Amino acid sequence: MKKRIAWITADYFVDVDIPIVPYLAEEYEVEWYIIQGFDGKIAVPEITANCKIYKRRIPYRRRNPKCIAFYADIAKQIKAFAPDVIYVDAMEVPYMYPVLDFYLPTTKMVHATHNVKSYEGWHNRRLSQLYLSYVFTRHKHFHLFSQHARAEFEAMYRGKNIMYTPLSLKDYGAPTTGVKPVEGKVSYLFFGNVRQNKRLDVMLQAFAKLPAELQSSIHLSVLGSCENVAYYQEMVDKLSCSVTFIPDRIADEDVADIFARHHYLVLPYENVTQSGPHMIAYNYGMPVIATRIEGFTEHVTDGVDGYLFEVNNIDSLADVLKKTIMLSQDEYATLCQNLSQTIARKYSSESILGEYKRFFETI
Repeated sequence: MKKRIAWITADYFVDVDIPIVPYLAEEYEVEWYIIQGFDGKIAVPEITANCKIYKRRIPYRRRNPKCIAFYADIAKQIKAFAPDVIYVDAMEVPYMYPVLDFYLPTTKMVHATHNVKSYEGWHNRRLSQLYLSYVFTRHKHFHLFSQHARAEFEAMYRGKNIMYTPLSLKDYGAPTTGVKPVEGKVSYLFFGNVRQNKRLDVMLQAFAKLPAELQSSIHLSVLGSCENVAYYQEMVDKLSCSVTFIPDRIADEDVADIFARHHYLVLPYENVTQSGPHMIAYNYGMPVIATRIEGFTEHVTDGVDGYLFEVNNIDSLADVLKKTIMLSQDEYATLCQNLSQTIARKYSSESILGEYKRFFETI
């Protein structure tokens, strides 16, 4: 008899689970609950999988107590399914987990742990940290997506059952035929929601430090939702290189072409557990330029398959940018070839799926 898995995914984590759940559904009996936000800002694509998929939209804003009935309805449906494993890839603050815990056995729950602590710039940071502490203290089974976060988690919470896998590569389909970077320019990309800890300001100041003759040979794109647009626009306006600045959410159907048009993804974050844009870049074979922090050093070998620079250090990033601008086509091709070998060795679907299966047998 197949093991039963109830899988809960928040719409903002759907891209994490799409490479996993349809394949697990070939070996397990799966019911997949996708929770969509009240505002409907995040589009959930059509998904083909050999399982029952329930798309449920939160009827109120997340902090409205009326949401309790919504989560209770999902919990009751899961209880009727009688799963062996309940995998939760969602952090719906503040009601979801207390409601799930009331109706369902915590001994069967696996919490997908994308963050061990809340970071500067999070909305409702104090409430989020209290919620994380509640989940981490009360539950036993956890999935961590980075080795440094696992070490941090184990130091804080003893005696937990932990699975580690990297994030799966994030595939947005094939780029349009013929799409490629602008000839004669080295193209750099900053992609995703702009938050304080991602230090877009450090990156823009590093580009501004480049000599005019180097800036003339590059293109920079900054693409992603941004609240403090005027602050960053002022820095963008000081650059003499060509710049595309779109401070809005990027449609999923545009992602593949965007990555195909650039040579490097720049990740100037001052802290990170794991990065979604990083895994998009790796899906399309794009090297990254990232800060020398644990969330990136476990994925990037400096000068071999990407580049690292010192955190919050404008001069260090400017030096790396100069180095990448001066690379020959053959040197860039070697960098990409090394990256493809890294990806095949560490991020294959087979090895990641094998870890899920092994872990589920321990529950």
